[in-house]
Amino acid sequence: MTKTSNNVKDAAAKDIAETEALSEYEAARARNIERNNARLRSLGLISILEEKKSNAIAWGRDIVEAKHDSSSDEESSSDEEYSEGNQSSTKKKRKRKAKSNNMPPREGSRKSRRLMSLPSEHTSETIASEDPTERRERIRQERLAMVEECREARQRAALEVAKAGAKLAGKENPTATYEHCLMRVRSMTEKGLINRVRAIERAAGKHCVVKMAIFKSCLQDEDMWELAQLASDALERLKALLPPPSD
Repeated sequence: MTKTSNNVKDAAAKDIAETEALSEYEAARARNIERNNARLRSLGLISILEEKKSNAIAWGRDIVEAKHDSSSDEESSSDEEYSEGNQSSTKKKRKRKAKSNNMPPREGSRKSRRLMSLPSEHTSETIASEDPTERRERIRQERLAMVEECREARQRAALEVAKAGAKLAGKENPTATYEHCLMRVRSMTEKGLINRVRAIERAAGKHCVVKMAIFKSCLQDEDMWELAQLASDALERLKALLPPPSD
């Protein structure tokens, strides 16, 4: 049996286990997030790391584990292009029966830490031992790499759509509005930017996920990382509510 087939089977088993551990509502929410993330990655509106982190949180996985997994499959799964109308292969499962009340939860279990909004023990130890100066520089480098990665992906996406013809480009390329959004971001006050994030989320229109992702990316390009985080948080909520438009 080949390594590829083993990886596919392992991924399928992991997918089923994750689905069984969640309610139907939570699983549907996580699938929405995954499909939206795939589309946003193909458009260069989120980075590989942002996609991995978002998917991990959606399925309740340890973020450190997800980052570790990405090192092995980054070239294959992370760079897969979003396919319009693609449906998740995972079938809905009934929620796993709750364990007997007389069995206390395993101390320090990953799920318990997640539900309490606590980072994993490994993550806590790493953060605590890191030199503040080194941490600032690491974050700065990660942000620069993220912006450059997304910019290159947007250029590839725009080129592919342009090859399909001007009519299709005007209809289906949301990144065509990127430069316009960037100009608006540069001209708005901080209060105006915050209100814009709230307005996009409140409207929750058909293309709100892409709109919020574009706005978030523009804020990152302009080195407005606190506001970008505000937009990113709103983006996560919208991704959970709505599948991509073609779904």
